[in-house]
Parts: sequence; structure tokens; C-alpha cells
Amino acid sequence: MKRTFLLVALSVLSFGLFAKPQVMPDWVQNYRKVYPNSEYLAQRGSGDSAEKAKTDAIGALSRYFQSSVNASLSTTLSSVTTNDSIDEKTVVVDEVNVQSQVEFFGLEYTEPFYVKSEKKWYCVVYMNRDEAWQQYKPQIDIKKNSFSGLYKNLEKETDYFTKLGMCKKVWTVGTELLQKLEYGRIINPSEEAQYQNERDEIAEIPVIFETAKQNCSIYININSDYNKMISTAVSTVLTDTGFTVAKTKAEANYVAEISVDDNETGADPVSIKPSVNIKISSKKAKTVFSYEVTSDEKSIGYTIESAQKKSYPKLTEQIKTALNEKFSGSFSL
Repeated sequence: MKRTFLLVALSVLSFGLFAKPQVMPDWVQNYRKVYPNSEYLAQRGSGDSAEKAKTDAIGALSRYFQSSVNASLSTTLSSVTTNDSIDEKTVVVDEVNVQSQVEFFGLEYTEPFYVKSEKKWYCVVYMNRDEAWQQYKPQIDIKKNSFSGLYKNLEKETDYFTKLGMCKKVWTVGTELLQKLEYGRIINPSEEAQYQNERDEIAEIPVIFETAKQNCSIYININSDYNKMISTAVSTVLTDTGFTVAKTKAEANYVAEISVDDNETGADPVSIKPSVNIKISSKKAKTVFSYEVTSDEKSIGYTIESAQKKSYPKLTEQIKTALNEKFSGSFSL
């Protein structure tokens, strides 16, 4: 029994003495050589455990995507031609948090390796560009088809005001497609280059928007107005949101018909609760915008003018707040 134990002990000792030391993989020292950038997206991570090394590697790859995509999406510069001159207009796109949104396709890991001299684990996470592209491409095409349909309808629309209102939706879907394309460009630049036409169309949207807005000159026609308060409020909102207010009907492409009704009741004193109806129409009598508001409260005065003096300042603030919200939301990028 003692002899058997001795033989086992000697065998274990012999294996320990003559076993080959673990060879350090090439990727530990030079992962770019093992996973060349032309074929792979790869990042190396390290940590005091194998799992932490993996986490560090995927974090490095996420940060690479994040910085690359955000740099490309931070601004879109378009040149708009007006009056035979070029005005540079910059449209800022909301930055995206790629780290929380990006999906990695065909992601693989090396077997984590422990470097004893450093007391560290190392791991490389990598994606084959061609394989990842094949998995990712359908997502681009779905968004591309959605964008292309909207863009074609935008091009076909002949009414400037309607076209202006369409721009925001097309721009929103276009920037979503642009984000997909930026992911795709990182994964496989040569394949993503096939979508240059869509990139050009997205860049054209601010130009279409500005051209349409320049042609949306509006003449204000109002039936009655205390001290021009209602017409001034509407004119201020239109100007502040980038529209041109025409001085005459002949100069305008659109007319804003404003109907004011005091809804007067009683006499001496008189009570009013004004309502305002605004309808913007084209020269072809196509209604492109309508809005109606009624004063929040009744106003009382011994004359109609004294009641209007109390009521109209509050009413104009209602109008400005509501119209600003509508025009800023619907007719902007």
C-alpha cells in the first residue's frame, strides 16, 4: 500500500516538473495582428478575473461605437441657396447613447488568459465584419424602405405649407436611418457605401424645409380686433417661427383668415367670452392649417370696449402660447 502511494506521488511530481508551461497567445501582446482591422472589429480588455476581462473588452468596443457614431451624428451641415447666395445652416441632431442602444452581431471572445507576471487576465472580443454585416443589413433595409416612401411623397407634394409639415416626420425617420448607417459604416464601410444615395437625400431635407418655408408668405385678414391685439399676436408667432408675414394679399402665397366673436351677452354691464378661429389657406383655397381658441373666462364691463380691454390681453397670451407650441412642433426640424 505504501509502495502504491509512493508511485502515485512520484507520478504527480513528475508531471508537474515536466509539464510544458502555458504558452501566451499572440493576441495578448498584439491583438491587432491576430485580428486585423480589415477583417475584424476587435478590442482587448483586462481585469483581475476572467469575467472582468471580458466585461472590459465589451466596454471598450461599446465606447468605440459610441464615440464614432456620435462624432458623425453631432451635426449635419447643409448649404441653402437664397437670393443667389449660399447661407450655411447647421442642424443639430440629438446625440445618441450608443452604448445602451447598439447591438453587436456575431460577437465572439477569446479564451481569457492569465498573465502571472502582471497578475491580470486578458480577453479579446471580436466580430468578423462580413458576418456581422449580413446579420445587421436587414435592420438598415427596413428603415431605408420606410424613409424612401416618405421621401418620395415629400418630393411629390406641391403645396409648400403641406410640404413643410411633412418635413419633420421625414427628417425624424431619416436621422434614425442615418444612425443605422453609422453603425453599418463601422461594421463594414465598403458595404455601407452602397447607401450613399439615402445619405444624400437625408442631407437634402433641411434644404427642402428652408425652401418651403421661404415660400410660405402669409397675409393676415381679420374681421374685428380690439387695438389690433389678436392680429399682432398671430403675426408675432408667425415671425418668431420663421414665416414671412406679407403686407398685402397680393404678395402672399397664403391667407390667414381670423374670425373673432366676442360672444356678447347682457347689457350694462356686458359680458363677453371671446373665441378666435384661425384658418390658413392657399391661393387654391386649400386649407393647410386651422386652429380655434376660446377665452378661459368671461369678462364683464359697462361697455363692450371695457370688457374687451379686460379680456383680450389674456386671450392674446393664450393664442401665442398655443400657436407657438403648434408651429414649433409641426413646422420645424
